[in-house]
Amino acid sequence: MSRAPRNRSRKPQGRRRRRSGLPLPVVAAAVLGVLAVSAGGAAFALDRSVTLDVNGEERGVHTFGGTVQDVLDSAGITLAAGDVVAPDPESPVADGEHVVLRSPRDLTVELDGHALDHSVHAATLGEALRQIGLDHEGVELSQAQDTPLTADGLTVSAERAPRMVVMHDTVRTETRTTGDTVADVLDAAGVNLGDHDVVTPAPDEPAEPDMVVRVLPVIGEPVTEEVLIEAQTVEEEDPDLPEGEREVVTEPVDGLRKVVTATVLRDGKEVEHELSETIVTEPVEGLVRVGTKRPDSGTVGGGPAAGLNWAGLAECESGGNPTAVNPAGYYGLYQFSQSSWQAVGGSGLPSEASAAEQTQRAQQLYTNVNGNWQSQWPHCGARLFD
Repeated sequence: MSRAPRNRSRKPQGRRRRRSGLPLPVVAAAVLGVLAVSAGGAAFALDRSVTLDVNGEERGVHTFGGTVQDVLDSAGITLAAGDVVAPDPESPVADGEHVVLRSPRDLTVELDGHALDHSVHAATLGEALRQIGLDHEGVELSQAQDTPLTADGLTVSAERAPRMVVMHDTVRTETRTTGDTVADVLDAAGVNLGDHDVVTPAPDEPAEPDMVVRVLPVIGEPVTEEVLIEAQTVEEEDPDLPEGEREVVTEPVDGLRKVVTATVLRDGKEVEHELSETIVTEPVEGLVRVGTKRPDSGTVGGGPAAGLNWAGLAECESGGNPTAVNPAGYYGLYQFSQSSWQAVGGSGLPSEASAAEQTQRAQQLYTNVNGNWQSQWPHCGARLFD
């Protein structure tokens, strides 16, 4: 906030105010909270050195008396109406102790535009806020907490901090804070995180008004395991490779990742949850080239057969697939039978030979039967002349 502090001894007319006063026993208890009592107990030395705190100003006082009232007398202080002293004036005092005196002060808190008047026994704004039960973490103040409360009183403006919600599994906590991060929201809600608890958003993320912070409590210790990352293989067409042939360029290599899991509470049930993942080695993608080059009837074989449309015949017989297999016992581009393949010098299965070899032997077969294509390809042979 940028509003400057305003001290005043009288209040403007026309504004309705409510004054909050605290019973003297409660005030005395609050002042006792300021008092730091040294260890030991009452001392009976003749000269006692005591620290006297009068409305925030400390000074050393020497007294030969044995009570708090003797300390006040030695300091030349006469209690006024409403003053509160801790310990009580009749209490014994020991060397090195502290005595605290607080006079009544007027404090006006303009909270979200509504002015509330209080009578407090405090030396600073921070002390006063604790006395009236206003959490300084839940409001934005126009004055610093160490601002003194003078005899003229103090007016301070306060705006409620943004509201946030923390869900610790199924436990819902509403809070307000002027903090900047999610960690500040958790602190304001009084949530103590375990070493591995999962927080969303992360603790170092900025706090936002009305945000919901979710915490998954981790039960037990996390477990780390190594998991393979299966490598993929990509096929790439190669127009320079005979149709149907496959050439392995790169073998696939699996990768490795480390996965940390733990048992967490989610909706009141214990479930497995992945806390983190670290890539140890990246997988290497495999590459296979697949030939797409069709047989060229002008470059294989010879004689009259070389000028025929062998690509058209192959398309009709096998769809242009050199590895095609017909369960009836026919193989390859031109659906050779095993006997016809062997008759032209082929070995193994026709479907295992290259497309170029199959075309060459098909042309040879055509020549061997003196162009009687009907005997070999009765249904598709006419495509040779397209």
